[in-house]
Amino acid sequence: MDSSTVWGKGISGFVIFAFCMFLVMIPAGLAQNAEAPSEDGSTAEDAGLGAASLFLSIPYGVAKLAFAAGGGLVGGLTYIFSGANDSAAKKVWATSVYGTYIITPAHLKGDRAIRFLGVPGEDTEDASEEERSD
Repeated sequence: MDSSTVWGKGISGFVIFAFCMFLVMIPAGLAQNAEAPSEDGSTAEDAGLGAASLFLSIPYGVAKLAFAAGGGLVGGLTYIFSGANDSAAKKVWATSVYGTYIITPAHLKGDRAIRFLGVPGEDTEDASEEERSD
């Protein structure tokens, strides 16, 4: 077996894994959207935004999962090659792993910011509270 076959199988496996992980996250995002009733009562607009957010979330979510997985790997290498310096590794992990994974109608309306990159110095609990309040 040559190396290109091994790499091809590895990449295919990763893409399938990322897609399956994304499918697991979709129901959570849709449930989150279903909890918030529409302020103006426009069902057609809500349906359109919901459909648009679903279709935009698929490629965005796969890209974000791939970036987060790569960041996890690079953060692990950073930890090893920095002599077990966990603060250096955490900066890489926070930047790559934290952020927005699913595009919601609130993102499309401009009510919430889409954050592809996490912020290394930000406390994760404060960030999640901020995301919930927006």
